[in-house]
Amino acid sequence: MPAASNRRQFLRRTGHLLTGLSLMPLAGCEFNHVAPRISGLDVPFLTPVNRPPAQGGFFVQHGGQAGIPGWEMPDLTPEAWSLTIDGLVHTPLTLSLYDLAALPARTVVKTMRCIIDSNEFPGLIGTALWRGVPLRSFLDRAGIDLERTRRLRIYGADGFTNNIRVEEVYRAFPADAFEPLLVTHMNGVPLTREHGRPVRLLLYDGSGYKNVKWLERIEATAEDTAFGTYQEIIGYVDDGRIRVSAKATNPVFNETLPAGPTRISGFAVSGAAPILRVEIAIDEGPFEEARLIPLDEILEAEPDLRSAHQFETAGREAFPLPGVWVPWEYRWEATPG
Repeated sequence: MPAASNRRQFLRRTGHLLTGLSLMPLAGCEFNHVAPRISGLDVPFLTPVNRPPAQGGFFVQHGGQAGIPGWEMPDLTPEAWSLTIDGLVHTPLTLSLYDLAALPARTVVKTMRCIIDSNEFPGLIGTALWRGVPLRSFLDRAGIDLERTRRLRIYGADGFTNNIRVEEVYRAFPADAFEPLLVTHMNGVPLTREHGRPVRLLLYDGSGYKNVKWLERIEATAEDTAFGTYQEIIGYVDDGRIRVSAKATNPVFNETLPAGPTRISGFAVSGAAPILRVEIAIDEGPFEEARLIPLDEILEAEPDLRSAHQFETAGREAFPLPGVWVPWEYRWEATPG
């Protein structure tokens, strides 16, 4: 028998394996069927923004394309941009980039995952360092009526809309997370047009569509309804939290493997809580624990990650973080056949 496993055999061995993700504080485990979908090289922790998605760059997906007839991508200049905060506020505001620049900015790490990302739609997920200022600072400045306000309605310049509950801003955040931000930079450079230039919303646990791009208006409202393009037109869930996801990224699809030691690697993420454990079962065998890559090893390749606000507030020992992927690896002894 040849001392190699072809892709069909590899799928039988590992494509139907279950990766169990044990989450805290959730009870029990959640499971995902995973199969290698993208490059056989290890995925970098921080996804590049200076290369096309087809070459491993940060994915580009626009919610308005799916729900707005005749949708066009805005092309806003920083000089002309403004953000209106109105509704149930004492003093409506119109902000410019100068107003944002006047506040101390913070850098955070977050994994952005499109709600339609899955093993059938590879690549709609990536991680970056984002820089911005707290949304709450401007809501306070506007004098938001917290007794009557139930939700904030979010409007993008492309016509895309969404909402967040007011308690998603006005609550205590764990040290390993961050409050909603108005962000202007991604991996150290200003947002590109495709990623929402000049300002987008950023929620630590939110799927892509909750992080509205080309932000132009925030309305405080007493309406407690699921307002938004995706919710009202397409029927997606309103909470928008990143669901548990696990992906194997190496070996690559259709790769022929020699018998012997094989390294399987990938990443896992959840917006609900940090990933605590990844377990893999091959064929009908028992579940075995994969190795989560420690932060020290990640920092060797990604020194800029040291600037993330979560590590300043919670310490490096807090890793893995909620809403941030963690790479994993599993050593498998591949047998011929």
